[in-house]
Amino acid sequence: MFYRHLSLTGLLLLSSLATALPNDREQPIALAADNATFNEKTGIAIYTGNVEIKQGSLLIKAEQITATTDKEGKILTVIATGKPAHMQQQPSVEKGIATAQAEEITYQARDGLIVLKRNAKLEQDGSSFKSLEIMYSMDKGEIEAKGNTQNRVQLVFPPPKKEDRKNKKLGENPPTGTPTP
Repeated sequence: MFYRHLSLTGLLLLSSLATALPNDREQPIALAADNATFNEKTGIAIYTGNVEIKQGSLLIKAEQITATTDKEGKILTVIATGKPAHMQQQPSVEKGIATAQAEEITYQARDGLIVLKRNAKLEQDGSSFKSLEIMYSMDKGEIEAKGNTQNRVQLVFPPPKKEDRKNKKLGENPPTGTPTP
């Protein structure tokens, strides 16, 4: 039950990282960094110093980003590192911006997997999710958070808006279908 609840909560927070504004993926990718190197033989590009990547509402800021490409130049893996590295994206017009931070953010393009490692944190619309490591499968819509006895998985939910709460007076009968103690 807890894992299912954890999955649903994480899905709400992380789905924004995978399903952004409809035109985000159609936007050009802009990258800025203090330094860049690329090795054609290995397909590895390393960007260092105040690295910033933008594509539509997606924004990644890190101290270093390492991108690995295949022989056709398609991205295989992107690893953003920092103290912490930051990622944000707006999932839809109706929702607030989802933010993620960790010392390492890895995106495995072929597997559709996002991994936040070391001091991972997700936030959206007042909800937050913290853990040592958070993994999200974009294809499966599954999330897994790992902690330990010193650093447990933590979830915080905002209270419902006042207008969404049921205002009941003491002694009122509960709604039908609800068991009474």
